[in-house]
Amino acid sequence: MGPSHVKKWQGCHPVIHIVLINFRLDFIMRKREIILIVILFCLDQGVKVLMEHLLLNGSIVLIPNFFSLQWLENTGAAWSIFENQRIFLILISLLCLIFLSIIKNTVQESRWKFFAVSFLYAGILGNLVDRIVFGYVKDYLSFTIFEYHFPVFNLADILIVVGAILFIVAVLKEEHNHGQDRSNRRRKFKN
Repeated sequence: MGPSHVKKWQGCHPVIHIVLINFRLDFIMRKREIILIVILFCLDQGVKVLMEHLLLNGSIVLIPNFFSLQWLENTGAAWSIFENQRIFLILISLLCLIFLSIIKNTVQESRWKFFAVSFLYAGILGNLVDRIVFGYVKDYLSFTIFEYHFPVFNLADILIVVGAILFIVAVLKEEHNHGQDRSNRRRKFKN
């Protein structure tokens, strides 16, 4: 990878440049992480296309008063915050990808981290592509819980939430393991 790659990136916006560099460096990730990210991303995009066609004529109630499929073109984030703030939300997504590229290297390799990082990348990229290409995120899962209409969401949102939880678990398990290692070293030192 010689100077020709650097020349390609020189005209990019600084944020895009950082993302490209981080993605290039992150390409060192194991192949299975990349494969899982691609599979989850494609699944998210495919389900969105399917739901868009399936819900052309309106919502489909699957479990009355609880769960339905409902098409929503969300120009904001969860609960429609930052509605019609497309550029801001794109920048937030890019910053999240950069932050994830940096922070993931601080956590020890584990299955928890593998799935957490894969889910987060796929989910963030899924919604980012929607915002860039369409100007909105394609949402379709609608739940009513105790008469509260939960915000409509999609598979990418699920991946982000589950990925964040798994990442927290990975960090806590690592801290727990380090705590046990320190405790074992103290016992050995006392003996």
